Amino acid sequence: MNTRTESHQSIAGGALRTTRTFDLDTFTADYGGVTVAKCRDGTLLYRQGENADAMYYLQSGQIQITVVSSQGKEGILNFVDPGGWCGEGCLLDNRQRVGTASCITDSVVARLERASVLRGIRQNPLIAEYFVGLVLQKVIEVRDSLISQLFDTSERRLARTLLVLASRGRGDAKDNVIRNVDQEGLAQMIGTTRSRVNHFMNKFRRLGHIDYDGGVIFVHSSLANIAFRDDVTPPHDAIAIAC
Repeated sequence: MNTRTESHQSIAGGALRTTRTFDLDTFTADYGGVTVAKCRDGTLLYRQGENADAMYYLQSGQIQITVVSSQGKEGILNFVDPGGWCGEGCLLDNRQRVGTASCITDSVVARLERASVLRGIRQNPLIAEYFVGLVLQKVIEVRDSLISQLFDTSERRLARTLLVLASRGRGDAKDNVIRNVDQEGLAQMIGTTRSRVNHFMNKFRRLGHIDYDGGVIFVHSSLANIAFRDDVTPPHDAIAIAC
């Protein structure tokens, strides 16, 4: 997204381009309000319940998003990889953080002030398109996750989660990589127990869909045969929706 060279291009009538890259240097020069910091493993970016006044762009490393229920139970919502964002809820008025974001490896993170992002959105159609596409993509991910929680088996939910995490890590490579995610974290993400995750991970490895190397998970494209096949029996506790 080069705001200088593309500022006169018309986007009227066209589909939103969710694959456009973000030019941080150009945005900083045009709108300011950007702070880039090297963060150590364990650095807290923001905490659940705080006022949302900025969003964060990850240049390198990895960020984990967690949430704590009113009963004190913690769960992992998501992981952010390089080129990804978190904290976009700040674009709404009087918004509080719904989760906690922290670096789980040494990372380089850019903090964009809410006022600067809103100024860019109002002044440049391409910036507006970029952030609308970003937010819509997050909405789609949440929708798909909810549908999967309602109707998929835990085996299929795990397979789909592994594919999503792997594609973020390596793009379009045939064999993708997941780092810094353990079985407990996967269990929290898909809503099951660690023992169930361990059972399915062993099954996936036995079938040749994944491999382990230390703390790294290699996900092969064949895992999609489990994630998207139609012959899986729905979970016995799936919620029926009457129309």
